Amino acid sequence: MSLEGKLEVEIDIQSSADKFYNLFKSQIYHLPTISSDIFQKVELHDGDWNSSGAVKHWNYTLDGKALTVKEKVKVDDENKSITLNIMEGDILKEFKSFKSIEQATAKADGNGSTVKWTIEYEKLNESVAEPKSYTDALIKITKDVDAHLLNA
Repeated sequence: MSLEGKLEVEIDIQSSADKFYNLFKSQIYHLPTISSDIFQKVELHDGDWNSSGAVKHWNYTLDGKALTVKEKVKVDDENKSITLNIMEGDILKEFKSFKSIEQATAKADGNGSTVKWTIEYEKLNESVAEPKSYTDALIKITKDVDAHLLNA
């Protein structure tokens, strides 16, 4: 049994792909306000808020547990995609590597966008479950951000 895996989820939103991408690229520090039941705090450790190579430290809650993570960000403006590579944190107690990729794409009919989240991971051992609670959280975060952008 392989310890490597990938989970993907697509969520249709009403907001534009540009607005969604730009919030995750340049205004990610708003997430603790937008999705406060998941995120408590984010701090910039290195770089700036909207560039590749930035390092951010998060305090978040998942499955009722208070957790922390430090990630390095890769920004791809052309594809409206952001890759978050986990460097440190509680998640690495179960995973050797963990990366999430967010990509926002405008719908062909011009009505809203589709956000695709991909989680690529390698478990430390076979007893570690798939990170399904992370995809569930990403769906909720995406819906929270969409609602925020529509009301902004």
